[in-house]
Amino acid sequence: MDLLDAIITRINELALQHNTTIPKWSIRAGITPSTIYGITKKTSGYPRITTLKLLCDAIGITLADFFNADYIDTAFYEEN
Repeated sequence: MDLLDAIITRINELALQHNTTIPKWSIRAGITPSTIYGITKKTSGYPRITTLKLLCDAIGITLADFFNADYIDTAFYEEN
């Protein structure tokens, strides 16, 4: 799995775990839903670490928690 797919998988997984939707999560994070949709639809490339930090803060987890998934550890980076 490439890294972007792993990040997308993790975003979707965390949304389910925290019983939230992309629009609700984005509002809590202070970013637009289109920012998250751009990531998950692969139209905006890799997310900035600051965007991921805002998402993590909104659901009460750390960046370390976000990246704590085996499929992220084994993901490969592919330039667009």
